[in-house]
Amino acid sequence: MRYGSIEFMYAEPFANLLATDARFCAWVLHKTKFAAFADGARVLHGEMRQRRSQQSATWWRSHFTEKCRCQGCSGQETDILAIFEAKTGTRFGLHIEVKQPADKFPTNKDQASNYAFRAACWVKSPPASVLRHSDAATVLLYSAAKCNEYATQLAKFGTALTFEEVAAEFPQCYGDNEALAICTLKAASPVT
Repeated sequence: MRYGSIEFMYAEPFANLLATDARFCAWVLHKTKFAAFADGARVLHGEMRQRRSQQSATWWRSHFTEKCRCQGCSGQETDILAIFEAKTGTRFGLHIEVKQPADKFPTNKDQASNYAFRAACWVKSPPASVLRHSDAATVLLYSAAKCNEYATQLAKFGTALTFEEVAAEFPQCYGDNEALAICTLKAASPVT
């Protein structure tokens, strides 16, 4: 299994729905500090795709820079990056960390805090592959089974969404995916 393949199973449907379903996009944005821009905002996925190198298979996955060595950028990536444009023309970004149900936060760095540093850094000086935007927020996408384990990290993200919450509102994202349901159940089951 290639690196991040389970994470990818959770990230891809979320990113695809952001790009294709205006109702989902608005629902997600209403949960962030960008709620005032939610209705009518669109993900600039086509423009983002044009900025990516030919080796990148997606518009959204694994954005990083090695040119900036700040605490947020150095050796780190954003799992899902979505740059939006509101009806007013205002551009803003969501940096989304995806923690598949068996995942843990690293103990050797403060990954949760570093998301906010990176989001702020890229507003001021985005990497060449990232569209300019005037503000950004952070989101943690994770399994409800990890609420207690992630308690200290949750507050470091602007918004926290669970896969279960997303599936309850938008079953087409996770609810109909048997592989995801099996992974979620395995992660939630106690190890014997």
